[in-house]
Amino acid sequence: MEEKSFTVSVDNLTLRGRCFSGSGAGPKPCVIILHGIPRDKTSDRDESYPQLARRFAGLGWLAILFNFRGTGESGGNFQILGWTRDLAGVVGFALDQLQADPSRLAVLGFSGGAATAIYTAAHDERIRAVAALSSPAEFTFLDTELLEWLQRFREIGLIRDPLFPESVSAWEKEFYEVSPINWVEKLAPRPILIVHGKSDEVVPVEHATLLFKKANKPKELLIIEGGHRLKHSPEALDHAVSWLESWKK
Repeated sequence: MEEKSFTVSVDNLTLRGRCFSGSGAGPKPCVIILHGIPRDKTSDRDESYPQLARRFAGLGWLAILFNFRGTGESGGNFQILGWTRDLAGVVGFALDQLQADPSRLAVLGFSGGAATAIYTAAHDERIRAVAALSSPAEFTFLDTELLEWLQRFREIGLIRDPLFPESVSAWEKEFYEVSPINWVEKLAPRPILIVHGKSDEVVPVEHATLLFKKANKPKELLIIEGGHRLKHSPEALDHAVSWLESWKK
């Protein structure tokens, strides 16, 4: 198995990531794994995503991990529409530089990364399948706690520039723009898998049922025991891997 680091420039920001690939030449099915919005400063040390990427590589995939702007070693400040541009930039990099199979490029997102995946796929048909785990249907947490969340993002290093955002209201409106409930129906005929924990303490399970109802076929919904962090759920990960394996064939 081969692992390589890479950088991609988006909006004059440097994004850093890694790609994982098994043996064999030629275009490979590709999965881009998308992290959620970090909740603390320890998120970058979590090995769950690299382990998942290696699992896909062992099955013959090209698996890609990267840090969205404002997270990890990538530059910039957390901005949800910026995250959608980051994903589009990495999709282009995968196709142009890493020999990803353009007919089999999927995204597997968690929480805020899943929301980013749905919005971006609705606008970018290069993405051929979406697996969304713990995705919000909309970002209702901002309705009453906007300033508290902004302060928290500063404290954990997602917002690094003291003058960012220039407009708090414009920054907030981006979340309403990206809300997956407004876009999920546009994915068809490309498939979507929605997986959610029954006891999700961050994004209530009702968000999953709303998204599933709004999505067009082909679609699949799986509600499992557990909370928000499905990256630690063997059942959720096994199902996502199995679903993507079936799709790639």
